[in-house]
Amino acid sequence: MSSEIKSFIKEGSLKIRKNNDKLIAFRDIPVYIKDPLPDNIDILEVLGEVEDKVPVRLTDGIEGFYVGFFKEFSERNINAMYRDGAVFVTNKQDNNDDMIDDLIHEIAHAVEDLHAEFIYSDSRIQNEFIGKRVRLRDMLREYGYLEDHGDIDFEELEYNSELDDYLYKKLGYEKLETFTNGLFITPYATIGVREYFATAFEDCLLKNPSYVKKISPMAYRKIEKLLNREV
Repeated sequence: MSSEIKSFIKEGSLKIRKNNDKLIAFRDIPVYIKDPLPDNIDILEVLGEVEDKVPVRLTDGIEGFYVGFFKEFSERNINAMYRDGAVFVTNKQDNNDDMIDDLIHEIAHAVEDLHAEFIYSDSRIQNEFIGKRVRLRDMLREYGYLEDHGDIDFEELEYNSELDDYLYKKLGYEKLETFTNGLFITPYATIGVREYFATAFEDCLLKNPSYVKKISPMAYRKIEKLLNREV
């Protein structure tokens, strides 16, 4: 965790506690508004929607939500993250739905931490993910896109900066989207097994669970059990 984030948690949140218009409760979890949200964002409506979608027990591992700009966002080209029991999300949101997407995606990572053994111990999600990565690699190779990149490891479960750089910068998002259509829920799900799970979780709660079931059946089964109190 960056020094900026540690400093804010240690000092900034204490100051916010004294300013009621910048401290909101999500269930019993504090929400700290570090930087102002756009006028079109209704934070209470956003949190209400998230509460409706996510079962209470699945947020047990979250100690706080932090809304604002953090340097790590720009350094890593991200707009939200989950770290050590805390969810961080940018205040630069287009609309309520955009913020709801970000929050539920990061809650998915908190769910991973809380239920890691159930989710990953049988390796079904990992095998499903690697199988799709291998198919993606084979398609790219067939169409001649890997001629100068044959040493890239497509069978690594965690984030691989070399693979990420190739897929998103050299190949490009539009081509990646074409190759992943019907194989991955979204191109972002190719990044690593954690994003594969989080993307499936987000889509099950917010978009099209039947599509998740079709595209990522192993991930869907785990999420279905988590949501139906079978864990």
